[in-house]
Amino acid sequence: MEQGIPARTTGYLLWQVVNRWQRRQKQILAPFGLTPVQFLLLAGLQFLAATSPRPVTQVALARHCRTDPMMTSQVLRVLEGQKLISRRSHDVDGRAMVLAVTERGQTLVMRAGEAVSVSELAFFSALGEDVPAFGNALAVLAGEKPRRRVPAGRG
Repeated sequence: MEQGIPARTTGYLLWQVVNRWQRRQKQILAPFGLTPVQFLLLAGLQFLAATSPRPVTQVALARHCRTDPMMTSQVLRVLEGQKLISRRSHDVDGRAMVLAVTERGQTLVMRAGEAVSVSELAFFSALGEDVPAFGNALAVLAGEKPRRRVPAGRG
């Protein structure tokens, strides 16, 4: 590093990109009355509810979204107060809370999701054809197993 000026290290550049991305997400979601974390949990809950054969619990949602369970609980209380989700005690495990997206929440997450998708396409368009490789690299850094690349013409 140069004195007082961060070098173009990968970590520093990632930090800059994340900050820029977060600012953009806040701007995109503000008209919907959602924060990025609220949107993440709402969209994650809608996804899990549509794909899981079991009722979705707060613990399962936090695990899926990779969020802190206590913070997840606090944000879900806010979403419940806004009538975007409902929470009830689990039928079998009295300590667990079962979650559902309300009709109002489904409408909101769909509208907000469209805006987020448009924003995401615009944000990452600078990468051109490298977007899938960048996404795969981020997945690896997030702790997922690397996907095996199949050479062109094989498959």
